[in-house]
Amino acid sequence: MTDITAASRILADAFVTRSRIDPLPSDIAPTNFAEAYDIQDATLALTGAKQAGWKLAVATRAAQEKIGADGPLVGPLLDGRILSEGAQLTTDDLNFPNIEAEIAVVMESSPAPDATSSDILDHIKSIHLAIEIADRRYHEKQDPVQTLADLNSTGYFVLGQEIEGWRDLGFIGGTVTTKSNGEVLATNDDPDAWPEIFGGLEYLVGFLAKRGKSLMPGDVITTGACALPTISPFGKIEAIFDGLGTVTAEIKKV
Repeated sequence: MTDITAASRILADAFVTRSRIDPLPSDIAPTNFAEAYDIQDATLALTGAKQAGWKLAVATRAAQEKIGADGPLVGPLLDGRILSEGAQLTTDDLNFPNIEAEIAVVMESSPAPDATSSDILDHIKSIHLAIEIADRRYHEKQDPVQTLADLNSTGYFVLGQEIEGWRDLGFIGGTVTTKSNGEVLATNDDPDAWPEIFGGLEYLVGFLAKRGKSLMPGDVITTGACALPTISPFGKIEAIFDGLGTVTAEIKKV
């Protein structure tokens, strides 16, 4: 039987101490997404971390169907871990830095609980190029349910340049490449492999409403990987969006 208290204590301790753990024991581990979200909430509370936004994972319909999800998987972005262009981290800050080129949204105001993707546009302050540096506490990669419980692999986030005239741009179709120390980690030019940016926001608004929450002014939302997430232990990190710009960060080896 899932034990939310026991599971969240293990995960919160691993987060706070930056330690690596085995999978949650079967007698306390979540067995479905609803239980994983309950553990995620309890874990976040125990860490004492302040939430500053949201991250969406598994952001394409094909990926969601593969794992039996009705939409993206949702997790927190944390205050103090949303960094600016050129940010520097060290290998002491991360266990398994997973590099993801993403499009991020900063909210101006709170959409209504039943807001559609079109409605949400009027509540957006700005849209940015970004790099998510996802991380996990588990020694080995886990299934989506255990991953979701582990704060949905939240790590650090680099908020890059604002995209000017974003309302007039078609995001789908551009080539996106991630690099580490000049070596290509991943590239994507398939529009079907891009996240559904505004559809994802609509899902998030509805998801939060069911849990008595809402998007708030200033919230940062990252909408899913635009190229295959790839682990890079250290080095100069780049996310290159053809025609839009580049975001950089550095993970220094210590």
